[in-house]
Amino acid sequence: MTTINRFHPRESMSFAQVLFDGFDLKYADTADLRGFIGQDIVQLGHFYSRTKFGCITKCGSADFNGVDGILGLGMPDAALASIPEPLIFAITDNTGDPISERILTERRFTMVVTRTAGELQLGGYDQRAIAPGHEMKFIKTTSTAEYSVPITSMKFGGVELLDFATVINPRVPGRMSWIPGILDSGTSCIVVPDHTLHGILKAKPFTTLVGLIKDPLYAETRREPITFVIGGHEFQVPFEEWWLEDDNRPCVQSAPPAFMGILLGDALFRSLVVQFDLTHPTVPVIGLAQRNTAYKPVQPGSHWENHKPKNNFDFGIPEGFDGGDVEGASAIDKVPLDTGLQTQIFVNVSIGTPRQHFKVILDTGSSVFG
Repeated sequence: MTTINRFHPRESMSFAQVLFDGFDLKYADTADLRGFIGQDIVQLGHFYSRTKFGCITKCGSADFNGVDGILGLGMPDAALASIPEPLIFAITDNTGDPISERILTERRFTMVVTRTAGELQLGGYDQRAIAPGHEMKFIKTTSTAEYSVPITSMKFGGVELLDFATVINPRVPGRMSWIPGILDSGTSCIVVPDHTLHGILKAKPFTTLVGLIKDPLYAETRREPITFVIGGHEFQVPFEEWWLEDDNRPCVQSAPPAFMGILLGDALFRSLVVQFDLTHPTVPVIGLAQRNTAYKPVQPGSHWENHKPKNNFDFGIPEGFDGGDVEGASAIDKVPLDTGLQTQIFVNVSIGTPRQHFKVILDTGSSVFG
């Protein structure tokens, strides 16, 4: 693991090591992170809190080369026992310590992502980021451990890729058949099954899609969107977001045989405004809306001097501001995202007293900060 910046615990006056607790995290792509647990003041945007995090000393994956770590914005049910509180919960949990914390009052965050820029909106969402004529649709998650939403349809060129064996869900009488779609910003593409999910589907979705793309009859219509029906609402992933023009191939991959759903990766995040509402952690709500292509995400360092915190306890200058438009943005704090590589999404965080700054992978598919 080759990082750009390493955290130096001895340079922070507020750092404390958590004794007898180790850090060992394995990802589905076989990445293995190991180290020890630390506790310090961690800042995201204008908000900070004293919390635990992993200090990585060993990494078995080249995917982390050139970056400083990973920020999981998932739910507590998916967190490690040694780091039970994800950062989004730490900065929204008021412990009554004004020196060590500046609290985000609304436990909501929204991602607005393009191929060249992006922003993390803390506290809600900016209506201006939503395409004209569209509105945010709210869908309850199907799990308390991951951001999973029910997908009842996936179409390309008018052809249904999720051809269910039975329209009515045999497990839930009276409900339509669906498979889970997991919103994972740590995944670059859309990952779909290449099997029938043990008979739930009549055909293999990935094989069907590839066949349609290669079929000469679809050559003229290949530039169509992929359309999903999620929670009863229709959303589109435009051609330019699911097709990799430079590589001349789709940003759609086949899922491992054991995976029983769809991974909705960055291709979907570039197409939609995605809000994660964790007001009630046991019943998370996802908000989805088509993205306004004319909306420009905030750039790093924008207007910082005009949007300083109201107290004098801030220890550093974070990357983030509230937009300056009270009517349009309200109390939303906007943190710039780096999407330059188009394979991962990065965000700046800072740790310690004085602050040490880091660029980390932003991952909604995990709950650990390290």
